Amino acid sequence: MQNCLQFGKLRFTDNGMKMQKEFVFYSTKELDFPLSDEIEVLTQPRQNTHYLVSNAPEVEAIIYAPEINYYLAHSRDTIAQKIANVAKLYAIRSIGFDFAQDMDYEQSVGKKLLIITDDPSQEMLKKSLVDEGFAVVLLSPSMILDIDGHIGNLEVTLKKDDELFDLQTDQIIWDGKAPQFAMKQSGVYDISALGFEKALEKVRHNEGSYHYKNYINYDPSICQYHERRVEVCGKCAEVCPTVAILKEDETKHLVFSHIDCHGCGGCISVCPSGALDYTQMPRGAFFQLSSFYKNSIMLIIPHKMDLNTLDIPLKEGVLPFMIEGEKYLHEAHLLSLIQTSGHPVIFYTDFISKGTGDVIRMLNEIFERKYHKKAIHICQTPAELEKIFETMEALPECLYGINENGLRKREIFSARLAHLVGEEDLGIVKAGEHVHYGDIVINEDKCTLCLSCVGACNVRALTAHPEDNSLRFNASICTNCGYCEVTCPEKECLSVIKDEIHLKPSWFSQRIMAKDELFACIECGKEFATTKSVQKIASLMTPLFGKDDVKIRTLYCCADCKPKVMFKAHLQNEQEGVVL
Repeated sequence: MQNCLQFGKLRFTDNGMKMQKEFVFYSTKELDFPLSDEIEVLTQPRQNTHYLVSNAPEVEAIIYAPEINYYLAHSRDTIAQKIANVAKLYAIRSIGFDFAQDMDYEQSVGKKLLIITDDPSQEMLKKSLVDEGFAVVLLSPSMILDIDGHIGNLEVTLKKDDELFDLQTDQIIWDGKAPQFAMKQSGVYDISALGFEKALEKVRHNEGSYHYKNYINYDPSICQYHERRVEVCGKCAEVCPTVAILKEDETKHLVFSHIDCHGCGGCISVCPSGALDYTQMPRGAFFQLSSFYKNSIMLIIPHKMDLNTLDIPLKEGVLPFMIEGEKYLHEAHLLSLIQTSGHPVIFYTDFISKGTGDVIRMLNEIFERKYHKKAIHICQTPAELEKIFETMEALPECLYGINENGLRKREIFSARLAHLVGEEDLGIVKAGEHVHYGDIVINEDKCTLCLSCVGACNVRALTAHPEDNSLRFNASICTNCGYCEVTCPEKECLSVIKDEIHLKPSWFSQRIMAKDELFACIECGKEFATTKSVQKIASLMTPLFGKDDVKIRTLYCCADCKPKVMFKAHLQNEQEGVVL
């Protein structure tokens, strides 16, 4: 492969003889207006020429962007707007590519194929595939008990004549609706879902080698499942439709199988802390591209939606955004888009994930209370989309910008929502089952400021402040996991309030939950602990020490003075002939 140097939107080969633009627009018909100089315009494909982004599949490019043709064919924007927006659509795709953090992997796939069917006519299919070099086995669905492994290394447990057998295969075609357990592994294709020809196409394409990516980045340091003494989270594994994320109960570790991941992103939208991020569109990339939608209406369209069937005019100012993994969108993503654009977001999709669904409901309720307008419109049909174009209202009053670089998911959302709320009290909004926000209550009389809860909180919602010996809490960045409650050693001291967002200023700032004075050592006068902690220990230990005044005295001494007091008493007792 020839080495090349990228410079802006131009690519120079190592021999310095050739220059190539990364953006290409292909059409057999000439446009009646010019495009940006960064975009090469072709009326016929070039041989042996590769591009980064193309509007047409006829031209070889890393990224095919059908939204470009869709926008040009249906937009009501002026020519000047179209020129600018087409350049934006290319740039958006380029940013997504540049910021992507995925890696390519490869799995060897042999010719062993299992067809699960009760249809005797599939013997003809078997013969045809055998002629192609496949080793084919036909089994009845009633014989299949379990499927484990992944494409290229699938293990099928089957039962025949009351005996159990294991069968090794590379790929599986299931004729009929496959049970849920069968579809969790990669390399299993359901004819009822894909269609006969599509399933065969996939099997043939995969033979030899199967290429896949990692769609998830994982930060265990802020994960609410990782190495917890008790399970307080694990939503990602619960919503995963495959075996791409599994919980290891003994160690409390998440186990990822990238080869089994569909890249849907459902796990990311339900991750409370932001420990999971989407490699195809990391938060940093999303922050960058959101600026392209300032003063525009974002129309989110998942790749799975067929734009060829969407033949309706686009309202002026509407700019499409094609995404993979339509389930990954969370509250920080959507609120950033709304506040950057000054418009509601339109989501054209046939499916909403559990996490994204909770977020949309929550944000719409907040915006209706504040502005009496919806923030996000879901459209499942062209007719619904056309109606939204006619009725939707702009949201210029919500415009707000922050530098999101370096901020975590909850910190972004907190800063943006705090600005939206302002100085008002908009009441309480219920968070959903899959998007947890809440609060805590601490009984200050029982709190000894041992700070166990601070050690348990890995998102900095609970913090210790030595300058005034206080324990402080910021509800807006709390993940509502409840691990602080589990960790607290005091009975009925700390409790968690589940799934509530208080839309008032105090909810977004640190507040003092408990405070105490430092206790001075009765020997040297050095402050060494909080008064409450010393009193707590003393109340527990004094009855055990009986009438031993020396041991009781050590309860009120620092670590340096405790042995001194004990040794002094020992010497005195020896002098007095007292045997301890």
